[in-house]
Amino acid sequence: MKNIVIILLILFNLQCKAQTIIPVEKVIDYMGSSISFPAGSYIKDVNHKLDVFTGTWKGVHGDKIYSFTISKFTDIRSNVKEDILIIRYLITNTNGYILEDTRSLPDLNPYLIQGYYLEQTTYALTYSGKNAKCGQTGTIFIDWLKGSNNTKMTLFLEPEQMIISSRECPNGRAEQIIPHEQIILSKE
Repeated sequence: MKNIVIILLILFNLQCKAQTIIPVEKVIDYMGSSISFPAGSYIKDVNHKLDVFTGTWKGVHGDKIYSFTISKFTDIRSNVKEDILIIRYLITNTNGYILEDTRSLPDLNPYLIQGYYLEQTTYALTYSGKNAKCGQTGTIFIDWLKGSNNTKMTLFLEPEQMIISSRECPNGRAEQIIPHEQIILSKE
């Protein structure tokens, strides 16, 4: 009986894996270095740095009205678990016509804006619109507007530099629906 208990304890210990917790604000330290995340790591929002971004944010740019709903999501990629932000959005023109609506898409849909990394107070996210092959893609940056008591933030798109295929995109580069000039959003 004693041997069975010892064998079970050994097997149990072999099954237990230590999980490395990495705060989300430390991800930037791994970028551009030869250090990779240990297998089974959890990039966790232990200091609640992402929570301040969650909620619904609204703003106007030109003739477009933007509503961004930001939520926290735990993703698993390449044996690494990670707390990220995802953004669903509704874009209408001033007449109320819907230009784009991703509010009902599931969490892992590629058309949602998905978190990438946090650097100080700026959070970077990846964006691929429905015309990504034609240039509707890039990195979105969000940051607090200083002195706003966390009720206003800035957002802008840095479009990806890419070669556009005239075969796949006979009309040329697609119009960006996310502004590539900084806009101010207010928390609802």
